[in-house]
Amino acid sequence: MSGELKKMKIKAIDKDGNVIKENGSELVYDALVNPETYKVNHIVTYSPAPSPPGSIAQDQQFVRMMPTTFQFDFLFDSTGVVPKPLEGIAGALSGVPVAGAIAGAVAGLLSGEKKYDILEEIEKFKKIVYLYNGKSHSPRTVRLIWGALLFDGKLTSLNFNFKLFKPDGTPMRVVATTAFRGTMEDDLQKAVKKNNSPDLTHIRVVNQGDTLPLMTYRIYGNPAYYLEVARFNKLANFRNLKPGDKILFPPIDKSNK
Repeated sequence: MSGELKKMKIKAIDKDGNVIKENGSELVYDALVNPETYKVNHIVTYSPAPSPPGSIAQDQQFVRMMPTTFQFDFLFDSTGVVPKPLEGIAGALSGVPVAGAIAGAVAGLLSGEKKYDILEEIEKFKKIVYLYNGKSHSPRTVRLIWGALLFDGKLTSLNFNFKLFKPDGTPMRVVATTAFRGTMEDDLQKAVKKNNSPDLTHIRVVNQGDTLPLMTYRIYGNPAYYLEVARFNKLANFRNLKPGDKILFPPIDKSNK
């Protein structure tokens, strides 16, 4: 229903996007408290265009688009102020500090559920996001789900900040600061790159005012390859392009140029 309180979920997934199961149970972790904020970073890298000494600097050249990164803080709390997510009435009040704590405590007593063990919860969390995957030789791929947020990635950093302690030194509140880097399968990467990569064959439709050198420049960054494109398309007169014509732009080995 509208306004329903939903907790962020972290799911360990395989290469096909299916949730990984262990001993018959899905590897899913529910956030105790939803993050107050999170960051999604998109990074584009450039390299300076070479310029002779004394000349005016030219525009930087595009290099690559880096994988998206996602950062947020994850709270673990055994003080009782923030209850563990529960079902039913207690679950509806989960995340409401006072009412939720009372409802959670009552529900826990009625169900016989054991108390929230903060160190155990941290290990469950680490098992999903941090555990080394022998097949991929990296941490698991995880899916972060919360409302409109859907992010697949691998952990790049995990820091625990221990804040409150019992007299015997047992932690009662821990904040895990996490960072994930987005993942993309090879087929999807090719699809994303296909529109502009000079390493793949492209089909372009001639528009009014287009010339072959101009179109070649758009694809390869150099109009000098227009003769190769003309030969590839068997164009008798490359100067007589008509709007609506389709031109194939093949992969070109620039190392011999």
